[in-house]
Amino acid sequence: MVTGGPPAGWYPDPGGQPFERFWDGRVWTAGTRAASAGQAPAAPVHPVRPQDGRPAAYGPGVTVPPRPSAPGRAVVPHSGGLPPSGSIERGPARPTRSNLVSVTVSVLMLIPAAVGALAIVAPIAYGLHLVWPVWGALAPFAAWVLGAVVATWSRETIQRAWYGYRDPAAEEHRRLAEPSRRALQRLGVTAGRYRLMIAESDGVNAPAVTGRTVVMTSYAVNTLPADRMEAVLVHELGHHLGLHAVPVVCYTLLTLPVRALWWLLARIWQPVRRMWAIAKRWHTPFGFLVSSVFTVAVALLVVVLAIPVGIAFVGATLARPSTDRTEFLADAAVVDAGLGPQLLAALETAIEAGHTGTDRVTRLLSVQPLVIRRAQRLRRTLAT
Repeated sequence: MVTGGPPAGWYPDPGGQPFERFWDGRVWTAGTRAASAGQAPAAPVHPVRPQDGRPAAYGPGVTVPPRPSAPGRAVVPHSGGLPPSGSIERGPARPTRSNLVSVTVSVLMLIPAAVGALAIVAPIAYGLHLVWPVWGALAPFAAWVLGAVVATWSRETIQRAWYGYRDPAAEEHRRLAEPSRRALQRLGVTAGRYRLMIAESDGVNAPAVTGRTVVMTSYAVNTLPADRMEAVLVHELGHHLGLHAVPVVCYTLLTLPVRALWWLLARIWQPVRRMWAIAKRWHTPFGFLVSSVFTVAVALLVVVLAIPVGIAFVGATLARPSTDRTEFLADAAVVDAGLGPQLLAALETAIEAGHTGTDRVTRLLSVQPLVIRRAQRLRRTLAT
């Protein structure tokens, strides 16, 4: 429990926003109201810290400062909000030793996914080696690496074509201007290098990407208030500053074989079903015979591939906490920046609206959606 802090009440927003925010005696809440015409309640000018010493909450009267830059390097905030090009640049901040340790741990957690990927690629390589010595064995690994390079390519053209990312529209550009300016200043980041793009999604956060692109979802940009949008943007920037894209890219690479094989198995039955439908329509014995032969062949192929696909699926599932962990680390960076309550409010709003982003694996394993686990973790962090 936090003791010795200011009493609960309405105070000027600690982030400098033009409204008042409610301080519940321990942390800043998501509640806001228009600034009162009278004098704001007096409050001690000192940070209120939880018992573990983390600067997760600041008391009334304290404006959360931007994260300091390297000694001797001045932070130059972008005065015009989001630049016309929609770009944001990383300033003098550099990955810390703790960032490197966290990334290393997340990468090591991907070992089950690596085993699962090899369970698919290695047998294919061995079979091709019997037909085409040496080069046949190398072909699947070459295709794997090539697919991974294309899937994680940081060039804007690939991001637009494969993932549907786009530039902010005029209204989105206007809404992003002030939150992005404050997020950049809070993190000690200057404008001009990273490009901000929009992903059409009803989720709060977009996936971490490589290169010089920071992605916000259309839901976050078009529905969240400015302070919550700032918290989400700090989260996305935290992925870059914390090198979180590294384990995400590795996970993408290691799950490519099982995704490709799953795609093949889902479509391999289509020609068989089509031939069977034609045979039924024309009532031809030859058509039924050919369809039966193809059905048996495809069934045998599925049985043969079922074991490596199962191993790869289990490996990818066991490695999933690695990418989930990067979201928790980015949330911790938001809390350190003094925007924990705002991010929690954004997550809770999305949960209440049903924007939980569940996928096949989450439903199959009956695991709570990541956005709910993030909200629970944030509540515990802010309550201590």
